[in-house]
Amino acid sequence: MKSSSQFREARAELQEEIDAIVAVSEREERDLSDEEAARVTEISEKLIPAMNKSMKTALSVEKERSARAETRMFETKALSTIEQGRQDSGRIDGTQDVQRPSFKIPAKAKAHGKLTAFQGPDAERGAFVAGQFLLANVFNNQNAARWCNSNGLYVTNTMSSSDNSKGGFFVPDEMSQAIIRLREERGIFPQFANRVPMGSDIIRIPRILSDVTAYWVGENVEITASDTATGEAELMARKLGALTKVSSELDEDAVVEIGDMITTSMAYAEADKIDEAAFNGDSTSTYGGVLGLKNALDSNAISTALSGNVGASTLDLVDFENAMAILPQYAGASPRWFMNSAVFYSSAFALMNAAGGNTNVTLSNGVPQMMFLGYPVSFVQVMTSTTGSAVSTILAFFGDLKLAASYGVRRSVRTEVSVDRYFELDQIGIKTTQRVAINIHERGDSIRTRPIIALKTAAS
Repeated sequence: MKSSSQFREARAELQEEIDAIVAVSEREERDLSDEEAARVTEISEKLIPAMNKSMKTALSVEKERSARAETRMFETKALSTIEQGRQDSGRIDGTQDVQRPSFKIPAKAKAHGKLTAFQGPDAERGAFVAGQFLLANVFNNQNAARWCNSNGLYVTNTMSSSDNSKGGFFVPDEMSQAIIRLREERGIFPQFANRVPMGSDIIRIPRILSDVTAYWVGENVEITASDTATGEAELMARKLGALTKVSSELDEDAVVEIGDMITTSMAYAEADKIDEAAFNGDSTSTYGGVLGLKNALDSNAISTALSGNVGASTLDLVDFENAMAILPQYAGASPRWFMNSAVFYSSAFALMNAAGGNTNVTLSNGVPQMMFLGYPVSFVQVMTSTTGSAVSTILAFFGDLKLAASYGVRRSVRTEVSVDRYFELDQIGIKTTQRVAINIHERGDSIRTRPIIALKTAAS
């Protein structure tokens, strides 16, 4: 049987479908078609009521299971530990305080090396919590389940061993915060786009299309009125999922490494997918319906390299300068370059080296922040890495991504498990999902809407 949260999520998806149908009709300023109206009626009068009934049943079952788990918890010796440790709290990854009863990590479960996903003074503690939670919910480890129940972590994996798949669950705060931090450290788009919290699946944010007009005015002459042209950018939350495989033979001695490994894998997969959609999206399902920067920019926001410069290694300094020239000045803007590291080193970095002035000391020291023509460089590894001939290909972007695009986050990380997906490999599949929104709303058709531009190779 599905969990109440799964039914709730399915209900939210149905409501999202209704909102999307209505949004399209409103945008096109028309009534719903017969087919659209029939679908809205089916969802609102049949599917959602049925989902509500199933969710109510699931909630009753979960309440009973929770009561049994609470009884077992009070029957264990861990009760005294919980009461004594109520005042103990740890700050996980410098984000927010997570209240967790005090506990001691067993010596055999200590980390054997530097952790990736969890950082700070409580890194090992956070990884241990995540590992125990995964062992209990994913691997059905009874010792880990008892530890979770004794430390305030609800274990949803109560199905029999004959079930092929287990219900979904929300990861603990320690793990969720580490996933978010790691995802945004690896992903370029979440770092530099305009971040917007989403209270619903579809929201609209205001944007200015053109400014008011100023006039020189003589004495006793009426000032000509003008209006600023405003518009809206729509953020629609879409489901993003990541699937990873782990060995079914992992045990309690590796609990810290398990928590760190799976958290890192989930975060990296999500970060790469977000960047792929934001930079390369073509509105197809491959990119979650997102139109990315490469395909969204107007021709006025694209600078083409000089004839014959058909690849990264053939670009000249003037090509980059010409691209910079079409970027207008914005108050408070922080322009930077975005390109693949392979493209950077074969073009921009090579041009800097060719300019002279380097010694073996400066070349060996490197620089903390890559700079080019006075502006920082961010490596976007999902962009094209081709350094040879690639005609009419966008190799770099330049500008302020925060002014050009918005990134909305609707729902926290949710995790589901399958024990039969990779049965022949003796592995378990772990899937994470969340809801995010990406919109490249300033596309450069006018000076006012051109906070970022692209550099494209020549056609021949």
